[in-house]
Amino acid sequence: MNYKTFLAMCLATALCSCTNTDYQKEYTNIIDEISSPQYYGRSDFANGDINAAKYIIDYISDIEGLTPMASELTTPTPAYPPYKSAVKPASEGRWNDIDNADKYLPYLQHFQIPMNVMREDMAVEIDGKALRPTFDFTAKEFSPSCHGTYPIQYVPDSIVTHEHFINYLNSGKLAGKFAVINMAKYCTLPAHPFERYKPYLCLIDSTKVGGIILKSDELIPYFKARSYFTTPVPVIGVDKSFPEDAQNITINIDSKFLLNHDCHNIIAYLPGTDMGTDVITLIAHYDHLGLMGRDNIFYGSNDNASGTAMLCVLAKYFSTHRPKCNLQFIWLDAEEANLLGAFYYCQNPTIPLENVKLVINLDMIADDGDHLATECSENGMSELEIIKQINDNNDEYKPFNIAIQELTDNSDHYAFDQAGVPSIYFSTEGSFLKDYHSPRDSNSNYSADNFNRLFSLITSFINMK
Repeated sequence: MNYKTFLAMCLATALCSCTNTDYQKEYTNIIDEISSPQYYGRSDFANGDINAAKYIIDYISDIEGLTPMASELTTPTPAYPPYKSAVKPASEGRWNDIDNADKYLPYLQHFQIPMNVMREDMAVEIDGKALRPTFDFTAKEFSPSCHGTYPIQYVPDSIVTHEHFINYLNSGKLAGKFAVINMAKYCTLPAHPFERYKPYLCLIDSTKVGGIILKSDELIPYFKARSYFTTPVPVIGVDKSFPEDAQNITINIDSKFLLNHDCHNIIAYLPGTDMGTDVITLIAHYDHLGLMGRDNIFYGSNDNASGTAMLCVLAKYFSTHRPKCNLQFIWLDAEEANLLGAFYYCQNPTIPLENVKLVINLDMIADDGDHLATECSENGMSELEIIKQINDNNDEYKPFNIAIQELTDNSDHYAFDQAGVPSIYFSTEGSFLKDYHSPRDSNSNYSADNFNRLFSLITSFINMK
C-alpha cells in the first residue's frame, strides 16, 4: 500500500467518525461552557478554575477506556525554570472542600505558585477623564495596590539607558509622581528577553517614585506571566492615544499577593493497540487570565477553551478509533502564569519522558484564518514533515498555510522542548487574533470554521503512527 492510499484511508476513517458523532458541536459546547461568565476566566476567583476542571473531568470520565493518570513516577519535587517562578508540590488544596472530590482527584496533579491577583478596584482617570480598562489601559500583573491622585512627569528618552534610568528614577525628582516612559525605549534596556521588567522596575524606591506609565504605540495586552513578584510601585500600560501633556492621574487599583496559589494539571491515558511503551502526548492549557478588576473578566474562548475542547473530543474520538500508539492527554494549569504547569509536569512526569515520542500542543485554535502558526523542536521535525504531507494531500479540506516559526516560550510545548521531548505547537490565526488577552476573547468572538480540517489533520497523523 503506498503512502497516498494509506493517507486516504486515514482521512476516510476520520471523516466517517465525524458523521457518527458531531464532534464540532461538542467542541463548541465545551468552549461556550468553560468560557462563560460563571467560570471567571478559569481563575481561582470563586473557584472558577476548579469548576472548569470539574467540567473537563466530568466529560472525560465518561469516555470508555480513558483512565486517570495523575500519579507521579517518584516523590514530587519542585521545578525551578530559569527566569520564572519556582513551582512546588502541593496537596489537594481547595479540592478538599469540593463535593464528590474522590471522583476528580485521581486525574489531578497538584502544585503551588506565588501569584499577584487583581479582583477589586480597577480605575484610572487622566485629568478627570476616565480611561477604559483593557481598551485605554492595562495594569501590569506585578502591580501593587494604589489609591490616590498624583502629578504626571514625562521621562526623556535620553534618560532611559542602563547607566542612568534607575538612578534618575530614584533621584527624588519624581517623588510622589507617575513617570511616563516610552515603552519602545524601555525595551532597549539590556535584559534577558524573558525578564525585561524585574531587573529594573523592582529597583525603584517607592519613596522616590509614585508609579510608572509605559506608553506604546499599541496597548500592551494584560498578562499573568510576571505575577510571581510585585514591583514597589504600580505600573500601567497605555497606547499612543495617551495625551502628551497630561497633568494628573487618579488611580484606584487593588491587588493581593497569594504566596501559595494552588494549581492542578488534569492527566488521562488511553492505551493503544500495539501494547508498546511509546506515547504521543496531547496538551492544552485550560487556565486563563481571570480578572483585571471586578468588572473585567477575561473569558478566554480562543485562549484556550478551544484547545481544551479539542483535547476532549480527540480523547472521545480515539476511544472508539484506537491508534497503535498510546495516548496521553494533559490539560495544563498555570500556562498564563509562565508555563508553570508544564514545567512542573516535566519535573514530575507520570510517564517517563523518554517514552514520549511527540508532544502536540493546541493553543488558540478557534480562529478563522488559513494560517496555522507552527513551532517545532529540532527533534520533532521529522514528525512535522509527515503532518505537512497530510495537510498538503488532504482532498477533503483546504490545506492550512503551515507557517513554521521559531520555537519560543509562548506556550507549554516550550517546557517539553527544554526537557528534550519532541514537540509541535499549533495555533490558528485570523480575524479574532485582535481579541488576544482581552475580555473580547469571548463566546461571540471565535470561530469553529477550522475545526474539521484541524481535527482531520491530527487524527490522520496519529492513526498513521
